[in-house]
This record gives sequence, structure tokens and C-alpha cells, in this order.
Amino acid sequence: MDNLIFCKVDEFGFPHWDGIDFLRWMVLPTDWDLEIGSAYLWLYKTAWLVHYRSMIKQYAHEAQIPALLLAGVAVSEVGGMPDRAKSIGVLQAKQVIDEIIGEKNKYSNTTSVGSIAIQLGVAAQTLGIDPTTLDHFQQFRLSQCLLNNSFNIRVVAFHLRDLILYDNPGIDTTILTDEQIILAGSRYNRGTQRSANDIISSIHDPIGSPTREYSEYGRRILQKKQSLLNILEER
Repeated sequence: MDNLIFCKVDEFGFPHWDGIDFLRWMVLPTDWDLEIGSAYLWLYKTAWLVHYRSMIKQYAHEAQIPALLLAGVAVSEVGGMPDRAKSIGVLQAKQVIDEIIGEKNKYSNTTSVGSIAIQLGVAAQTLGIDPTTLDHFQQFRLSQCLLNNSFNIRVVAFHLRDLILYDNPGIDTTILTDEQIILAGSRYNRGTQRSANDIISSIHDPIGSPTREYSEYGRRILQKKQSLLNILEER
């Protein structure tokens, strides 16, 4: 993927999830008529996906991955902590911790930023940048770039391709089995530390088994498959 660390941050377009949205979701009881509580979160997620479906399809095609996978990760990640709080507040706190313990970027690179949350270190690697070489300003600049949803979606798309190839070197990444979608989605959430066999085995483990969580994130993408495809295909 081209190095896109220098970007134009778009202050317009679809509204970022902010503190008011957070309170409307977390504090108020769920009511679909009043659009508050959990209802508000899911309405926001759906509206976000509808607004960006063309961009999701565009960057999925560019990265050569299924649009379903990218849309599924997007729906899982959008909302939650206010977008800007991650890059202004959380990042700086972690940078201070790094300085105190003398570990360059150890914690600050784990800061997740963007509407589709992605760790700074992972984003840098996807862009072809050694995350340990970033200084504090470059980390902040990258975090601001990730607030640009076009930039964010594209980086996530290419990271997902990297995750697919991590477990399946040399395959056609445009066509995935359900199991491969679950594996890539779960990798996005949990990283590459756990073996592919553990994640795949967990798909078939009994409901209630602690190991089921290994593949939970990926399985949720398939559970929403038809709804996601309906939105992507503008049905």
C-alpha cells in the first residue's frame, strides 16, 4: 500500500461520533421511537454504513478483499468512545507512560483511532512505516489522518488483506469462504498472537465455552451477512 501518512483531514461529511452521541447511547434507556440508548447506536452504525457504502466497495475492490468483510468490521467498530477522544487525550496519556517507563511507542502505538478503530502501530505497518520510528508528532499526525474516513477505510481495507494473507499466503483474497471471513475478522479484533487452528476450532466449540470468544467477532460478521449485503447492494 502507498505511504499515505500525509493526508488532508476532512472536517466535513458524515458527523463523527462525539460525546453527545456517547451519552445518548450509554446514559439513556433504549427506545427505538425516541432513537436513544442501544437503538441510537445501531441507527448510527446503519446510517454510517449507508453513507460510506460506495467508499467501502471502492476500497475493498482496491485492496482485493470482499466488501462484506470490510463492511462487517466497520459496523462492529463504528461508535463507542468519541472518535476525537482517542487521538486527543488517550494518545497523549499513553505517550507520557512510554516516556516514564522508557519504552518508545510501546503503549502509544496501541491507541486505536478512527471511526473504524485501528491501532496506530498497525496502521503504520500497513502503510509500510516502522511504527517504532514514529515520534510523538508523527503519531498525532497519523491519528488525525485516521479521523479522515476515506483514509481510515482504505487503511483498514489493506490491513484486512494483510490479515487474510497472514493465514492464507498466496490465495485469491477477493473470494473467501465463511471460515476465512471469520478468521480474518477475528484477527482484526484479537491480532495474530493466537493460532489459526485455535480460532477455527472455536467456531465449532459448544455454546458457552470460553474458547468461543476467539471467533466471536468474525462470527458476528456472518450473522449480519444478509443485512450488510442488502445495504451494500442498496436494496
